[in-house]
Amino acid sequence: MQNDRAISRQKTSATVLHFLAHWMGIALIATVATARGASDSVPLYEPARQADIYYQQRQDVENVRKALTLMHDATAKNPQDYEAWWRIAMFTSFLARRTSRTEEPKLLDEGIAAGKKAVNLSPDRVEGHFWLGANYGLAAEVGGGMKAFRLLDRIRGEMQTVLKLNPEYEQAGALVILGRVSFEAPFFLDGNKQHSIELLEECLRRYPQNSLAMLFLADSYMAVGRREDARKQLEHIMNHDPDPEFGPELAANQAEARARLAKYFGASRQ
Repeated sequence: MQNDRAISRQKTSATVLHFLAHWMGIALIATVATARGASDSVPLYEPARQADIYYQQRQDVENVRKALTLMHDATAKNPQDYEAWWRIAMFTSFLARRTSRTEEPKLLDEGIAAGKKAVNLSPDRVEGHFWLGANYGLAAEVGGGMKAFRLLDRIRGEMQTVLKLNPEYEQAGALVILGRVSFEAPFFLDGNKQHSIELLEECLRRYPQNSLAMLFLADSYMAVGRREDARKQLEHIMNHDPDPEFGPELAANQAEARARLAKYFGASRQ
């Protein structure tokens, strides 16, 4: 049951994301900051380097918890450690989508607090803004209703800052999150399905392998009646080759694509 729930939460705002980020193939390397398109190439001290290695092995969630512990220890020793704070925001965003309902709000609160600290320490660096916005997105998804509405401007604000600082960060992840926000928001809060399509299509022109952008684009196409275009996006996700850098995210997006194919088209994919 929990596994099913964890998969369903991959439809991030953001995340995810990601968003999240995320909800996003680059070969395994030691520094996540460089791999993910950070604005600066930062020489890493040993705990951050080790935390990045753990995160690269995040198919086992316990490795992310180990990475988080390392960064908690780092901030306890140095509260001004930007490299640790933005990683805490990223790690909590990942864990929040794969945990229990009781732990999820605590992780999101921690991620938002860490993202704010990172932004305050280095407002001209992209990572803090992105992961703060991603955690806001997940909090909006979890809270729903008025809480989600109140967070829309914060999500948009952080992602607009990301676009100014480094539009390529997380494979143009800010476009994915902004596209999803435009899809989810009501019209009286500037929701616009066509604008969502434009943002997601722009992301895919630059990063055609971004499976989260494909997933969200399929939803946007369905919303405006472009059923065949939606099917093509979902089929494309299902035919994706495994990616060593984003394997866990691709697996989750493929599960979501499979569910949408079954729901909208009666298709069964193994």
